[in-house]
Amino acid sequence: MSIGARSQSAKTYLEKHYESFMDCNLEELIRHGLHALRETLQQDKELTINNTSIGIIGPVGAHEKTAHPDGPFRILEGEDIEVYLKGMTPKESAEGAPGTTTAADAPAGQTGPPPPTGDDDVQMAD
Repeated sequence: MSIGARSQSAKTYLEKHYESFMDCNLEELIRHGLHALRETLQQDKELTINNTSIGIIGPVGAHEKTAHPDGPFRILEGEDIEVYLKGMTPKESAEGAPGTTTAADAPAGQTGPPPPTGDDDVQMAD
């Protein structure tokens, strides 16, 4: 789910990839969430450790340095999320985000739609 300003781009990303979520581990789900969040940013903006937080409910992930025994909900911020940000597919090849096929992966002569630019919403193919 995505709410707030510019949330439609994130919703579109999540709708496009939701079928793969059942087979994802925590790190892959976080990566999908970050890719969806990145879709809401202005073209010249990037996710960084200074403007991104990750809220998690459930077991501790492989990259978490400290687990808080106070409950199943926690927020990762700062350098704790750097490994997740570095694991993202670069923006230029966002079409190749987890669970998708890029033009380079397609058979010769067959290409997909161009990646979205700027503030445009991602359009789902029928």
